[in-house]
Amino acid sequence: MEDATMSKRVAGTALTRRQFAKLAAGGAAAMAFGSLFGCTPQQAAATEARETKECDVLVLGGGGAGVTAAGHAAEAGAKTVLVEKMAWLAGSSSLAIGTFYGAGTQLQKAAGVEDDPSGLLDYFLSRGGDKLDYDVQEFCAEHFGETIDWLAGELGVPFKETVSKKGTDPVPRAHNCANNAMDALRAVTQFAQEKGVEFHFGTAAESLVTDEAGAVVGVLARRGSGELVQYRAKSIVVATGGFCRNEGMIDEYCPDYSGVYTEVGVGCTGEGLQMGLDIGADYVGHGGTNGILACPVEPGQSKLISSKALWITSAGERFANEGGQTHDIYYDVAHFDDQKFFAVYDQAMVDALDDGLRSKLEFGLEQGMFAQGQTVAEAAEALGIDGARAQEALDAYNALAAAGEDAQFKKKADNLVPLVKAPYYVLTMGVCTHGSFGGYRVNTQFQVLDAAGQPIPNLYSAGEVCCGTFIYDDYPAGGCGLNWSYTSGRFAGANAAGAALG
Repeated sequence: MEDATMSKRVAGTALTRRQFAKLAAGGAAAMAFGSLFGCTPQQAAATEARETKECDVLVLGGGGAGVTAAGHAAEAGAKTVLVEKMAWLAGSSSLAIGTFYGAGTQLQKAAGVEDDPSGLLDYFLSRGGDKLDYDVQEFCAEHFGETIDWLAGELGVPFKETVSKKGTDPVPRAHNCANNAMDALRAVTQFAQEKGVEFHFGTAAESLVTDEAGAVVGVLARRGSGELVQYRAKSIVVATGGFCRNEGMIDEYCPDYSGVYTEVGVGCTGEGLQMGLDIGADYVGHGGTNGILACPVEPGQSKLISSKALWITSAGERFANEGGQTHDIYYDVAHFDDQKFFAVYDQAMVDALDDGLRSKLEFGLEQGMFAQGQTVAEAAEALGIDGARAQEALDAYNALAAAGEDAQFKKKADNLVPLVKAPYYVLTMGVCTHGSFGGYRVNTQFQVLDAAGQPIPNLYSAGEVCCGTFIYDDYPAGGCGLNWSYTSGRFAGANAAGAALG
């Protein structure tokens, strides 16, 4: 990965160390070529393309944001092409649980929840939105509910009847897909296909092409065969996801989370963001990431991360309400020196596991990630944890459980179960990122802005690649990121089509 400390910024344009070296050495020839003929290096490279394709709207990225943008652009009458570098729809939205956050929805009304966008706006502002563009916060509050109604109504996405609470929000606003986020992605993909969107898989965008006035007029992309192809479009929507799989960008933009394991889509390597920075797009972000708690023997939200267990640090101390908000605990653990925590089980908890979870527990024991002992101290010491402190933490926890009230961290009584049956097990746990909070600065038209706050002509964005405009540093509530992707996709696609056809 690139050394983030070597990145260069010249006149609002971000250059990676590799790009800087290219320009300083062999890349100078391309600059000379451009200056001789009055075109940019990207335009010069475009002469190498073996094929040129034209469309009204070009969308980069095949996740929820990109597919939604493409579908809405095509619905508006624009000839639309979606380019995805992987061989499938590989955005992080394909891996998400499937929660959409919003207010004033038909699902809320059916569940007896009285709500409106003004209350959601207040919540967004209380969770860091007050430090960002107010118009964007208001836009999201007003339109997130519409997106949910569109998905559930027009597209027939199945949602659970229960609308749940997330984050610190006292109002139930989390709308949960019946299965997972693929429920929504499948539906918008069918929508886009029915509207006539062309899907070009296995094609990786490499750079944006601009004209002499700085307007974006196309994209250079490379197919899996190595062939360079030029796309010419009247509007371009960048929906390439975040950059959690780019260690250099994490080091530069989110240094507090350097080294944290990630489970985002394999395509989230940041080049879509870098392409815009290279032509002067403004970056907005405050170092935050989205993340969950992780178990080394199972990806995603493992059920071995049980709220009925006792959780301790490597020093053997209890540190949180084990049934608390996952994202808040993630931020705590991510800032531990070792980025780990440990779950204490007793034999009764192990006996209650199903066969699948029991096999994963046994695998963890075999690999030395988990440990077993007749006392919690013995098991803890096998993992390098202070056994005496772990025993003290368990004794104090059991006393709280016996009293029926967690005076330390306010854990709900249903989860406050005594751990008294030997042997004891200590399971190593950690954290992983599920998204980056930072990217292009956009307005409520989802136009990409430059450092002066002016729209870069013909360039739009949607999804995680521009979510720093909406999310400050900590996640407001589960489902905000997914709805940002689909809502920004709706409007970016429609606005890009309107500009292209207008």
